[in-house]
Amino acid sequence: MRMRSGTCLKPRARRRILFSALAGLLGLSALPAAAQYDADADEVVIEEDVGETSGTPTSAPSDVLSADNTRAWSNAASLYAQPPDLGNCTPGVLRGEAKASFLSAFNALRARHGLRPVRYNAAADRAAGEAAMMMAANSALSHDPPSSWKCWTAAGAAAAGSSNLLGGVSSPYLAYEDDNAVLGEWLIEGDGDEIGHRRWMLDPYLDQTALGRFITVLPGGVRVDSAVMKVFDFPGGSVGDSSSRFGSAGAVPAFVAWPQGDYPAMFFSSRARLSFSVSQDPNDVDARGTVDFSQATVSITDGAQVLPVRDQLWDDEGFGVANCLSWRVDGIVPGRTYAVTISGIRGAPQDRYAYAFRIMR
Repeated sequence: MRMRSGTCLKPRARRRILFSALAGLLGLSALPAAAQYDADADEVVIEEDVGETSGTPTSAPSDVLSADNTRAWSNAASLYAQPPDLGNCTPGVLRGEAKASFLSAFNALRARHGLRPVRYNAAADRAAGEAAMMMAANSALSHDPPSSWKCWTAAGAAAAGSSNLLGGVSSPYLAYEDDNAVLGEWLIEGDGDEIGHRRWMLDPYLDQTALGRFITVLPGGVRVDSAVMKVFDFPGGSVGDSSSRFGSAGAVPAFVAWPQGDYPAMFFSSRARLSFSVSQDPNDVDARGTVDFSQATVSITDGAQVLPVRDQLWDDEGFGVANCLSWRVDGIVPGRTYAVTISGIRGAPQDRYAYAFRIMR
């Protein structure tokens, strides 16, 4: 199981960013648990899915770890031009190929939603790497890591507050996760109500990103893996500005739905909330605040039956994707095409939208 943490910037709060912090330790248990938090008006929300109980073991029985997974962890060292060193608080330096691979995977995911590719901001590498190192060193996640943390740096702490976070885990049972697996963790969001990671990743106006990744195997076989994906406040802009976003929207889709089209099973879970957002004004990155889903209805059918939709939530808060309607639905079967209709939307270019998706095996 993995811990996740995502930043959710509230509207008009980019000049005054406050953070709510949460740290958790990971051990072993049978069932995952999720903690959700309600934010104040100008607060960044942390969403964390914590699986397992306390008590991280220092070694694993040989029959627990598969040969393929052990080999993958050995190969993880090839991601680095300079390997990370937890004992000396050195974040390591990712190879250019590793960063290019992550960017390619991310842009391929965005392309599935009709979204423009983003560029890689290498100037943010060091800070993102330091943020990932702090999560690994402390076996915890926080968007506001205290200076008392091991391996704390000011730059890493700032990056932690402007990024999607994953990991903060030390365990011999950890599975190595490649780029698509990491992206899938952030997209699916466990079974909680907060979907902040997904909203940043599928923001039509997102312009850039950077990756921090701390992967190592400690003496005794303990595995450590943390990932940081920076999504706003990039070098060259002032704190809280929109330097991570396209200045002009240009060609953006009329809406962004999750999932949509033929969608890989690795990026989907039937336990997750489905979501939909309107590109309120495709030519104005700052247009927001008028889309109203309070009277919206969602219909999903496979052509033979209508699936029951429940637990609808919506907001117009303006972080990542500016507005968002989400819901739960039971009965999604891989390989079957589902038609989705959302009607009764107010304050959008249309009051009704329709699309289809199919989960591919």
